[in-house]
Amino acid sequence: MNTVTETNKFTRFQVFIGDVDVSGSVKKIKNVGMSYLGEGQSIFSLRLWSLSWERYFVLPDKKNPSKYVIMTREPSKNPESKNKYYWNIVGNATTDTKNGVMRLDFDLLLKPIYMNLYPEPYAQAKNVPEPDRLDEAV
Repeated sequence: MNTVTETNKFTRFQVFIGDVDVSGSVKKIKNVGMSYLGEGQSIFSLRLWSLSWERYFVLPDKKNPSKYVIMTREPSKNPESKNKYYWNIVGNATTDTKNGVMRLDFDLLLKPIYMNLYPEPYAQAKNVPEPDRLDEAV
């Protein structure tokens, strides 16, 4: 497992199941995962606890800053391939700045889940195990 150098920081964001009330507010029901964002990065690395074997990446849309695409990646098995990874789109996401969340819509899940747009105040750390290398994400 790699460790973070002094200059690298990761910020952690809660991922949860939520319920939208009649006023449109999102109320957190249960934590279901965590998302990490490296300092200076724009791609979130996300893990869902019930699908812990899979890592998801949440990438911003180049044309619309309120939209994102959710992807997985798998290493290329062809040593001669120019692509190190193959990317698979598994959903999309939109930001809801009024509620301070990102709505994550996975293709195979019937209900959306939410990611807090504001990091946990105590979740910025140095010298912690790196969630996974984000510099190879795209």
